[in-house]
Amino acid sequence: MRRILFYVHFNKYNKLSDHVVFQLNEMRPLFEKIIVVSNSQLSPNDLSRLTYDEFIQRKNSGFDFAAWSDGIEHVGWEELIKFDSVTLMNDTCFGPLYDMQPYYENYEAEAVDFWGITNHRETKTVSEHIQSYFVVYHKKIIESNLFQSFWDNIEILSDVQEVIASYETSLTSELIKMGYQYKTILDTVSLPISGMLHPDFSYWNPSVIIKEKVPFLKIKAIQAFKDMTPLVLSKLERQSDYPIKQIYKHMSCYVEYPDEKYLLADSYLNLRDIKDKFVKPVAIHLHAFYTDLLAEFFEQFVRYEFQYDLFITTDIYEKKSEIERELAAFKLRAQIFVTGNVGRDVLPMLKLKDILSTYEVIGHFHTKKSKEADFLVGESWRKDLIDMLVKPANQIVSQFLNPKLGLVIADIPTFFRYNEIVNATNEAQIAPHMNELWQRMAVEKVIDFTELSTFVMSYGTFGWFRYDALHQLFDLNLTESDIPNEPLPQNSILHAIERSLIYISWNNFYEFKISQNVTRLTPFIDVKTMNKNTNQIDWNSLGGRKALKYLVKKILIRLKLVK
Repeated sequence: MRRILFYVHFNKYNKLSDHVVFQLNEMRPLFEKIIVVSNSQLSPNDLSRLTYDEFIQRKNSGFDFAAWSDGIEHVGWEELIKFDSVTLMNDTCFGPLYDMQPYYENYEAEAVDFWGITNHRETKTVSEHIQSYFVVYHKKIIESNLFQSFWDNIEILSDVQEVIASYETSLTSELIKMGYQYKTILDTVSLPISGMLHPDFSYWNPSVIIKEKVPFLKIKAIQAFKDMTPLVLSKLERQSDYPIKQIYKHMSCYVEYPDEKYLLADSYLNLRDIKDKFVKPVAIHLHAFYTDLLAEFFEQFVRYEFQYDLFITTDIYEKKSEIERELAAFKLRAQIFVTGNVGRDVLPMLKLKDILSTYEVIGHFHTKKSKEADFLVGESWRKDLIDMLVKPANQIVSQFLNPKLGLVIADIPTFFRYNEIVNATNEAQIAPHMNELWQRMAVEKVIDFTELSTFVMSYGTFGWFRYDALHQLFDLNLTESDIPNEPLPQNSILHAIERSLIYISWNNFYEFKISQNVTRLTPFIDVKTMNKNTNQIDWNSLGGRKALKYLVKKILIRLKLVK
């Protein structure tokens, strides 16, 4: 059978998703010719990854039907009627989840006139129709005046609902009136819709799509049912060979914010997945305010198997000799910079822009203490971060052989699992400053941090990152005048930066991963921490710093260290 595919692509960021590459590679054996029509401006590198026979670049106007019309016009009816079937498809779904060849062969043997994946039952507002994301028309229809006239008279419409009414539903209706018969892989017309918000199964019932082994899953179905997505994808993974990671990657890069719950469920870094050694030199920046803590870091640095250059910043010249003595004790070499006591660990790192920008991967750490109760809070926090990011550096750095990985942060430190200090009320004070920072960086993606209840942040700004993933932060060229005086308010630009790293990386189309806390804590602790009864202290009313002081005093009283 001679088959031709017209495939419409659109990405609002003018990028090419891996699921599109996979889709066309899987469909390639079925077709004599593939015409790809893109409503996005693709780079030469992206074009080289695509499978096609002919490519059409067009402006993003008229949605899929105008794009399909342009593709059909490009081939011409004289050529098109030589094919046994025409498949019209777009990239709004994941798949094929299963082999498509049996479907083609079965429907060709049945001599059905046209077929698709799913249909939409008749309602008060729409007539029964095949949903347009995947439809196959056989030769009898291709040769018909009705079909040819339909595509020759497609207009550029700007309202998607008008496109659905004028084109998607009307074509099926007109073909049925002419006596043509259709089938769908999942015939939803007779399926029960009790409990559904809308009778569109492709969008509003992903569980049925998976249960019935429908070969394509709509992207919008995942977006609409976020809380169901982990269960849906888990079941799909058990019954299909489809690379599920492509779904998470596409949703996190191009559809969702990077901190959706179902995306976080897939965010842990697999440290047992040993990669080859990262051969390029890595930069490590350590801000040493408390020089008595240097040994905690140096005893880990000497174990690193990858090549790295160490850069240490500190606040005053008197500490430089202390740092040099500690370096000598561990037989380490480093460049030391005195950057002043403004901006804590963040501004000193940003001041090294000219140096750090020459490295692909960078680690950033600092000698953290807590003035309120370091032996209870600061030490616990620091040691957790060291356990998650500094100790497993050999495994973490090797993961950057994945060019899509932009940032690795630590999981929530143990202290913050037991104590609700980072909460929505406090974070709301920082969100406007995050929006200001976002605007100053002039990044591409749109996000309003005031709409989010809390943020996935790099605690203490510890982390490993690809410079390109955070380059806008360095390009701000912040100075001391941008930083408020100590003691810092709870909503300073430094707090905004601490909470913005994964979102900056996301803006640059990189993935972020989380290094898991080695302390095993049941999620019931989180539930008890976050859900307090009315007889307990109202932490939200205290604010972050006051809440910490209150908590520390409470602990000290328990230990009988104060009254």
